[in-house]
Amino acid sequence: MAIAPDHVGMTVRKSPVLYYFISQATSLPTRFTLLDYRKTAPVAEIPLKSPTHPGFWAIRLTDYQIVLDEDVQYRWFVAVIRDPGSRATDIVTGGMIERVDPRLIDYYGRQCDRDEVRFLLRAGIWYDGFACLNELIEANPDDRTLRRLREDLLKGSTGLVPLLSAR
Repeated sequence: MAIAPDHVGMTVRKSPVLYYFISQATSLPTRFTLLDYRKTAPVAEIPLKSPTHPGFWAIRLTDYQIVLDEDVQYRWFVAVIRDPGSRATDIVTGGMIERVDPRLIDYYGRQCDRDEVRFLLRAGIWYDGFACLNELIEANPDDRTLRRLREDLLKGSTGLVPLLSAR
């Protein structure tokens, strides 16, 4: 499932980090696609490493030299390809993202910490808030409060943002 809000999620980063969750490991090919509706061809179609364990998987757009334009809505997808000859059987998930000018929210870059997560989520900068939260979890894997915050965020019960859904 894509880790994305149920609306267009915002970012201030030129090359944000997107996440998807997979419930079990797979050796099947996995592909990331990014669409900009102003163009007919995808911005990117990138084979990803097959998920070797269940959990959250990051797609760091900077790794692929992908830069989002400001004020443009993009649609992104991750597909697990069951049969390369019949893409109708793919398992597909995705979300929508838009890059906004950080000055609109008085954001000038800060250190990733709990306050930063809350600031970003309150400002509606969902993707960056979630990425910061995941960075904190990776740096502090035994901190159960961070994991609970992520669970609450995905359930939409933090009160920080409108109801979210991981699709």
